[in-house]
Amino acid sequence: MSSAWMQAFAMVFDPYNIVVMLGASLFGLFVGAVPGLTATMATALLVPVTFFMAPIPAIAAMVTATAMAIFSGDIPGCLLRMPGTPASAAYTDEAYAMTKKGLAEIALGAGLVFSAVGGLFGTAVLMVAAPTLAEFALHFSSFEYFWLVLMGLTCAVFISSDQPLKGLVTLFLGLLVAGVGLSNPAAFPRFTFGNADLLGGIGMVPLMIGAFAVSEIIRYVVDTSPKALIVRREDR
Repeated sequence: MSSAWMQAFAMVFDPYNIVVMLGASLFGLFVGAVPGLTATMATALLVPVTFFMAPIPAIAAMVTATAMAIFSGDIPGCLLRMPGTPASAAYTDEAYAMTKKGLAEIALGAGLVFSAVGGLFGTAVLMVAAPTLAEFALHFSSFEYFWLVLMGLTCAVFISSDQPLKGLVTLFLGLLVAGVGLSNPAAFPRFTFGNADLLGGIGMVPLMIGAFAVSEIIRYVVDTSPKALIVRREDR
């Protein structure tokens, strides 16, 4: 096992692979920073390029672009309150609030550090426990999936413990949006109102753009002469 790890590290730190990962990281940084362009789209756009590359550089490029795009989605979320990727939507309001207090560098730094730490930790767990996790996942049946989904729904209310009613209403609104389309065992159109474009449901990216970017743009359009916001903070 140790020899395989050493061989893998030698492949990753090859000079050619390092250059490929550097280019892919810049590409992922650009794609993730544009609201509406997801990390999945960054990977899809890289496929025609990686098709003509060797397997190791191709995988390194796609993984690097995906990881960088997920982080760079915090940049417009922090500065403009428009999350670049769906993964950044969860803490956009908090990051933007820190920016208005003059703490933008701390918000972006925290996102970068914990994104890197989380990625390294997840990679280490997969390297050690991937076979065990795969065997455990194969034993999942409909009962386990039901309780897993139920736990996720209850967590959506628990995270808003100070305002449980608001969390409950938001949960039901999310379930209503998720119910649009043919995503049901009978494949019967729900809440499509005869519109063929809604048969596939409402995607995460259009929903995110509508909830954050459009509302923010309308706010700037309505208030054509906003009062200048001067942020002052003491250096510590």
